[in-house]
Amino acid sequence: MAKGDGSITEVKKPDGTSYAPKHWKVRIDLGTNPITGKRDVVSRNIKGTKSDACKLRDQLKADLECGLSANADKMTFAEFAEQWQQARETAAEISKTRLRRERTIVEDMCSYIGGIKLRDITAQTIEGLYMKMRWDKTEEKGKCSGTTMNMIHKLLKQILSRAVDYDLILRNPAEKVKAPRCDTPDRRSLTTAEARQLLATIDEAEGEAYASRDAIEERQERRGDTSERSYLRGLSSIGNVMAARIGLATGMRRGEVLGLTWGHISFARGTIRVTQSVTTYGEVKEPKTEAGKRVIAVDEKTIEHLKRWKQFQREELSILSLDQTRDTPVCCNDKGGVIAPTNFSRWWRSFTKDHGFEGLKFHELRHTQATQLVASGMDMKTVQHRLGHASATLTMNLYAHALPENDAQAAQLIGSLFSETPSEQARQEGALRVAV
Repeated sequence: MAKGDGSITEVKKPDGTSYAPKHWKVRIDLGTNPITGKRDVVSRNIKGTKSDACKLRDQLKADLECGLSANADKMTFAEFAEQWQQARETAAEISKTRLRRERTIVEDMCSYIGGIKLRDITAQTIEGLYMKMRWDKTEEKGKCSGTTMNMIHKLLKQILSRAVDYDLILRNPAEKVKAPRCDTPDRRSLTTAEARQLLATIDEAEGEAYASRDAIEERQERRGDTSERSYLRGLSSIGNVMAARIGLATGMRRGEVLGLTWGHISFARGTIRVTQSVTTYGEVKEPKTEAGKRVIAVDEKTIEHLKRWKQFQREELSILSLDQTRDTPVCCNDKGGVIAPTNFSRWWRSFTKDHGFEGLKFHELRHTQATQLVASGMDMKTVQHRLGHASATLTMNLYAHALPENDAQAAQLIGSLFSETPSEQARQEGALRVAV
């Protein structure tokens, strides 16, 4: 068989008889590989008539003439997905948190289609994959959410798009599949009364945390323990409460709050400068967008609490022979370092449960900030800036919830407008003309 030629051979049973329908092996010779010195051959099997086999041969030749790689006939999804992931990790263009999340999703996909060759993946294959990934879960895990399925679709589309770039497949079958719809999140926003109650709870918890820390140190002194220490038990309790206070006052994300250092806070101006964030895995990174880098004003009460905390923290860190600098975390742990996001979330769940706010997510303080500001008449551009969004539309869509009390006022307003008699309307219009 010469280079570029195609051969069609009937595959028979061990006893020499034909299958029904007949089986055929179609082979295309790609010539000698200059690297391996061996001949590259594309081979496929098909059931049907010889005419069907001829069509397959012609299609294979057409595909190869379009420039498909010789590896296209051999590469499985799992093999290529692994290469794709390694390239992503080498490029170091995205965070480790994102990379770990992607690897988990790809491993899940590979458990279903990992052994399928890239060239054999069709739109139907992908639709079947989505159905299995959405529903083939244990009762404990439940089905995948629409948002997770949408993420899976985007990731698979990226992988197969790269396979097209590498001439391993002619077209991306994921483009023919409709992306699963993201779920509409059920975001809770505190009412004005609830927000006031939470702030009062934070005030009380802060006082208790200071008192507890002082009591611990007094017991240490009474025991006469002068040994060198590497941590101060109870210091992180104050750091956690301060993080909650900052979150409620500013609407900053968890990672942004935990990433604050004293160099980011200006007491003279009463502002906080947001330039970095701490990820779930403890990485410190810059915001995703330029809009995420911002300077936001802080109310006077919060500033006073931060001033007191800064002085207290300085004195406490000196016990550990540590100097408080511009780079010292505002919300520190017992060793004076950054509080791990997972540790803070654990504390937050316990704190909210113990004080009547069970189930309240820290991120929902962000929703509360936006909702209350919009409901109070604050312009959307200012709210957008405080939250660090790239557009006011995103802010409005995500966080501007309707408050029940405002809705009740709107109902009364529309009722009074529609129930006015013609004479009352005339009097109002006359009064308006006189005023003008």
